[in-house]
Amino acid sequence: MSRSAHRFLSKKKQVAGMAVGAIAMLALAGPALTDDNEDGNSSKKDEVFKVTTVIQVPAAASNTAGTFFSFDISWFDPKLNKFFLTDRNNKAIDVVDAKNPAGITQFPNPGFHGVDPAGNDFSGPDGVLTANNSTELWVGDSPGRVWVMDARTGAIKMPAQMNGQANPILVGGVGRADELCYDPKDNIILIASPHDGFVTSISATTYKVLNRLDITTGTGIEQCAWNPKDGNFYQNVPNDPDPGDQVFVISPTNPLKVVRSITIDIKDCSGVRGNAFGLDNQLLIGCSTPSPPNNQRNSIVIDATSGPTAKVLKVLKNLGGADEVWFNPDTNHYVIPSCNTPCRTVGANGTEQLGIVDSAKLLLDASVTVAEQNSATTPAPGNPRTIHSAAAGGNLIFLPIPAVGGNVPQFDPTLCTSFDDSIVRVGFPTATTGCITILEAKPDKDDRVAKEREGDDSQN
Repeated sequence: MSRSAHRFLSKKKQVAGMAVGAIAMLALAGPALTDDNEDGNSSKKDEVFKVTTVIQVPAAASNTAGTFFSFDISWFDPKLNKFFLTDRNNKAIDVVDAKNPAGITQFPNPGFHGVDPAGNDFSGPDGVLTANNSTELWVGDSPGRVWVMDARTGAIKMPAQMNGQANPILVGGVGRADELCYDPKDNIILIASPHDGFVTSISATTYKVLNRLDITTGTGIEQCAWNPKDGNFYQNVPNDPDPGDQVFVISPTNPLKVVRSITIDIKDCSGVRGNAFGLDNQLLIGCSTPSPPNNQRNSIVIDATSGPTAKVLKVLKNLGGADEVWFNPDTNHYVIPSCNTPCRTVGANGTEQLGIVDSAKLLLDASVTVAEQNSATTPAPGNPRTIHSAAAGGNLIFLPIPAVGGNVPQFDPTLCTSFDDSIVRVGFPTATTGCITILEAKPDKDDRVAKEREGDDSQN
């Protein structure tokens, strides 16, 4: 493990190093909280979310640009109390200790593929999670590789520690081994190979590939989740508009097979991406593309026992554009990094929002403005992807934010420029470097829940 060379600087020195324009724009980058109850009247917030820490991601020697713009999935482990992020720019795993976020570390590169000019389907590292009682970190990579690392040190597990299995584990295909999920009951990992059109099950006991299931329908394979209620994997398969997006319910044991499927109505959700189980068989699905007739990007919560057509418990309007979504059992919140249609459209003055949803009442507690669209009309170096990954644990939310750049529209400033006397800044994070932002929930005694926000000029 290599420790970041970043250190704390005095507030005055940090201010001197920041652009005046960025400071002036902080009001736009601050948290924007919903303030209505179910009747539309003003009420106290159920929770107040505040930025507490902004971290510049250290640049590896191979990252000559020094920026942080290409990353994929993140994970929070409550036992280790650590946040893990797959970082392609640095070919590393970024690790933030919730108890000491200033001491960001990076697991060294075991041979990660990094950013591939051919695009996301060939880049890595990708998916990440902890397994085997939080002792191991499993990481998807390209082409068709799965690394197993020590979750505390980042050391690569040796064949002698893996029942003779070589590390990385090869699942095949020419594209990346991407998002993955874990069945702790049977000790099985399921990982998707979206470019090549299959999912693979791997024993986390013997480290051997168990089965492969071809998924020939759809336009990709996205996030999966394991349901402790029935012991099955739930795999998102986007395929809109016909026959529609689906969630495949997959038996994890031999043979690996689809036991049923749940079809999602395109009017509720289009382009299924992230999923996360909440309480009582709730399944949050983060959606990516516009739904007719209003071209809104939504996310939805469905009853996981439903099928063949999804029983929708809540349509979370204008909280779409997500990739990874998260459920935090410590606060019973869903976390959705969202970007609605306007922020994907040049000149629409859209915003990126972090949606935080009360899972008990399925109502929006807070909508935090992450970034405002700037006036750029030409592409810049970098990755055109925006916020898309988040994880949470305890009363903290970890949100990686890429550097400004890529195709238009671009977003500037971002929460990376957040600054006041209560915010800890690690290194010199700015909109041009990217950052990892930590938000903290401050519950109050009022258990009333804010009403889901209505559409406005920035959400249509």
